[in-house]
Amino acid sequence: MLNSTNYLGPFEGFSGNLRDEFQKHATIIRFSKKENPFDVDSLLKWFYIIESGKVKVYDINFKTNREQTLYLLSRGDMYDVVPLLDNQEHNLATEILEPGRAIRFPLEKVREWMREFPKFEQLIYRYVAQQMRQVEELALDLSLLETKERLLKLLLKNYKSIEKRGVDLLSKLSHSEIASLIGTVRHIIDRHLKSLKKEGLLESESKQKKLEIRNLGKVLELLEDAQ
Repeated sequence: MLNSTNYLGPFEGFSGNLRDEFQKHATIIRFSKKENPFDVDSLLKWFYIIESGKVKVYDINFKTNREQTLYLLSRGDMYDVVPLLDNQEHNLATEILEPGRAIRFPLEKVREWMREFPKFEQLIYRYVAQQMRQVEELALDLSLLETKERLLKLLLKNYKSIEKRGVDLLSKLSHSEIASLIGTVRHIIDRHLKSLKKEGLLESESKQKKLEIRNLGKVLELLEDAQ
């Protein structure tokens, strides 16, 4: 059951019958590194809104042991829209990077709401479009940009996330996890981060594993030159 303190992310603002439906069918769950509820089978039954914490969605090549992160889910993100729309297994792996909570709804009920409430259906499709654009941008960046520029774009994305949503996507992430977000390896990230700090573009807090842009104008200038 939801209460006034629960965060509904993109569902905020709905009222009336749909809000009553949310209240009736919602379940609050907790997730941790030992308890990951986002397995393939559960995603054919349940739909989630992340309330807190961080969840990595990725794929891995077991022959080379290389992995690529596709999404980093945080406060307000929905998972998983793919089986919601096609009712098929979505064979991606998930890993809990930071313990948190999620609001869980029966998947079939969410489909029913999409049929009955046009504004809700539009919200879901906008979110799907946002994810498609994100993966498209990742594919283009991997093909067209050098690693340093990809890292700068990630830092800028994190800066905007903090400003707009109050969510620090990179806080407490290891350099290996950051590398996976932009399709590289840890030692290259180490090198670039040291270089950016030396150039005065970046500062970090080692205890909190926080990365903060010190010179936003210079970062924007470097990315503009890279395009």
